[in-house]
Amino acid sequence: MRLANRLASAGPVFYPVIMLDKTFAKWWLGRVTPYRDVPPDKLTAEREAVERLGDYNQNYAEFLNRAVFPAVDDLVKFLAKSGIVHRVSTWGNQLSLRIHLAWRWGELVIMQSHEDCVTFEHHIITEGEKRGEDSAEDHSHQYDLRDPIPSPVAENELQFFLSRVAQDLVEPPPEPEIPPGDEPPTQV
Repeated sequence: MRLANRLASAGPVFYPVIMLDKTFAKWWLGRVTPYRDVPPDKLTAEREAVERLGDYNQNYAEFLNRAVFPAVDDLVKFLAKSGIVHRVSTWGNQLSLRIHLAWRWGELVIMQSHEDCVTFEHHIITEGEKRGEDSAEDHSHQYDLRDPIPSPVAENELQFFLSRVAQDLVEPPPEPEIPPGDEPPTQV
């Protein structure tokens, strides 16, 4: 405790400046200096890539604002009115919609996964009887951002997601257990 008090009352702490070894610095500069000038064609390609990225980002932002956000807003109002447990969250360039049902949940993630495409990832998770026995069904749809994306795409993706959640609620009848060595009964 006394040491902590002394350090606190000592004032600002100065750290030593790390000096590079002179021979290392000469060696490093000798290796790097010839490559410091970037050829103009490489800079032009970089500038063009950044401009294209700006176009893609603009198409993505317009698609989100004009199509995705209104469709998700309508869906969230519908889910809230119907008493369906759900959550909408964002992080980075992603929008996530998660729907929770008794033993199943679905998540739709909308993101700009690459510079030139928007991706809709559909995850449907079925919880098993024991912890860790979850099964997942994933679907992914990508749309090119080189051109503006029409608004109905967002509504179609939300409808696809909801239909996948509803379809996965119906379980097929259990398959009969067959002892080892026996063959399944033939259907006539």
